[in-house]
Amino acid sequence: MKRTLSNPLRRTILVGFVLSAIGIAIQIIGGWDYPTIPPGMLITLAGGLVAALPFRWAPALSLLFGAFLIFGFVATGDFANMIGTENVAVTIGKWLQFVTILVGTVAAVISLVRPPVRRAAAIGS
Repeated sequence: MKRTLSNPLRRTILVGFVLSAIGIAIQIIGGWDYPTIPPGMLITLAGGLVAALPFRWAPALSLLFGAFLIFGFVATGDFANMIGTENVAVTIGKWLQFVTILVGTVAAVISLVRPPVRRAAAIGS
């Protein structure tokens, strides 16, 4: 795990997805109606944690989670709630959720497009 988290893109995915989950928690505190166990929070946490797996294609799973969440955000019309139609906590939570999931998903795309880093062979091996 240490090796994968030394990659700045993997860290960006992880932090972006975790901050998105915090955005959902802020919305709940602000009074937004969520189920007892919010599926969006579980999906964002899973998408962030999967980026820490030591596999080259692990960010592809984060990308799928992120694309699903962004689609859901757009399909449910949550953009209307980003302009302050609710209280401040809900508005801040919506912005935090959307912007950070977008950043994490873009980092996942870049991580997949960028060629893998090859480690130099140890001298004398």
